[in-house]
Amino acid sequence: MAIQFKVLTVAIPLWLVGSTTAPHWLVSGTMLANTVLVVGLQVRASRGVDSPRAGGRAYRRAGAAFLVSCALVPLSAGTPVAVAVVLLLTAVVVHTVGELWHAAGGFEVSYALAPPHATGQYLGVFGLGAGLSEALGPGLLIALCVGWGRPGWFAVGALFALTGLLTPLAVRRAESRHSKRATIPTTQTAPNATVPTRQPSPMRNPPSVTPPVSGTYSSSASSA
Repeated sequence: MAIQFKVLTVAIPLWLVGSTTAPHWLVSGTMLANTVLVVGLQVRASRGVDSPRAGGRAYRRAGAAFLVSCALVPLSAGTPVAVAVVLLLTAVVVHTVGELWHAAGGFEVSYALAPPHATGQYLGVFGLGAGLSEALGPGLLIALCVGWGRPGWFAVGALFALTGLLTPLAVRRAESRHSKRATIPTTQTAPNATVPTRQPSPMRNPPSVTPPVSGTYSSSASSA
C-alpha cells in the first residue's frame, strides 16, 4: 500500500496534464491541498489508532478511501475545465484522508507488533515497503494509470482496497503469534554461574622494631 504515496506525485500529475482539460498549475494546487490537509488533520486522523487491531482497521479505511479516489480521477477525462478541477481536487482530498489513515495504522502496527529485543530489525524490514514503492511505484503507476487509462485506475484502486481488507487479518494473526511468544515459559534456564572470588590473604603482623635502650647504648659505646 506504500505505492499510494506515488499516486499524488506521479500518477495524478501525468493524468492531469495528458488526459484532462484542467490547467497545468493545478498540479501545484493538488500538492498544496495535500500538504495543508496533512498538517491540519494528522492528529485528528490518528486519534483512536492505539492498538494493532485499530491500526488494521485504519488500513481498511485507507484502502476504501484510495478506491474512491482512484475511481474519481479517471472521471475527469473529457470533461469541462471546471468539472475536471472539482473531480481532481475531490480525489486529492479523499486520497489525503486515506493517506493519513494509512500512516497512522502503519506506525501503530509496526511498533506495537515488533518484539522488544528486535525492534530495529522489525522496523527495518517494515520500512522496505517504502523503499520498494520508491523503486517500483512510479513505473507500475505509469503502466497502469497512464498506459491503460481508466481500467488501470480502477485496477490500482481495487489493489489498494484488497490490501486494506487483508491487513486486519494479517494483524490479528501476527498479534496472536506475538501474544503466544510472550506467554510461553522458558523451559531451559541456564545454571547460576558462580564466579570464584579470591579471598584476600590475611594481613601479616609487621615485625615489631624495638628501639635500643638508651642506657645500654651509652654503656657499650663507652666501653668501646
